[in-house]
Amino acid sequence: MLHLLDQTLEDFLRGEVPLDDRVDVAYEAPDNEWRSRVTRPTINLFVWDIRRNQTESQGGMDLVERDSERFHRPTPPRIDFRYLITTWTSEIRDEHQLLGAILVACLRQPLIPEHYIQGILGESRPVPRLQVARFDGAESSEFWASMGGQLKASLDVIVTATVDASVLTKAGPPVTSVDLGAVEAVTGTPSARRERNLASPKPPGIPPGGPDGTGGGAE
Repeated sequence: MLHLLDQTLEDFLRGEVPLDDRVDVAYEAPDNEWRSRVTRPTINLFVWDIRRNQTESQGGMDLVERDSERFHRPTPPRIDFRYLITTWTSEIRDEHQLLGAILVACLRQPLIPEHYIQGILGESRPVPRLQVARFDGAESSEFWASMGGQLKASLDVIVTATVDASVLTKAGPPVTSVDLGAVEAVTGTPSARRERNLASPKPPGIPPGGPDGTGGGAE
């Protein structure tokens, strides 16, 4: 499903920035080897971290309907996909202008509109959410060190999406009625204690107050 999220983010940027056909979109790690092959204006969308979102993920079971049938499934988790977004052109000014336009698009639309969402991602709710990550200088330095050490202006964006990897279990028929019953403990001497179902007629021979007439039986 990661390829669907890649395409969703690309379609979002092409529609909201907007981008024309002169701008390429790439997903490879922006290392020295990749940089040497760039010949056109390019936006690099590199996923560098994937982890479960502990705040939005919930436990329990969901009831879903597909093809007129009802199924149970564990509630799908919410997953954070961290994209490092960089822009590559022949002029730094153009790179900054393009990166700034991407930043504005992510801030303006914190939820990806449904018409950009690809495949099965469109069947899950809530829809993918965009968030500009909090600054962490250590993480940025470590990342660019692994890419060859050349620092570059970049945008760290977290895309939080629901990932449905569960096996559907067919649900039983809907509940149309409930049978209720209760059990009454009749007090008295230990040898005289009895239990009866309140839905059944009261056995004969038991006085209103219990077997010994002293009270304690609930009616």
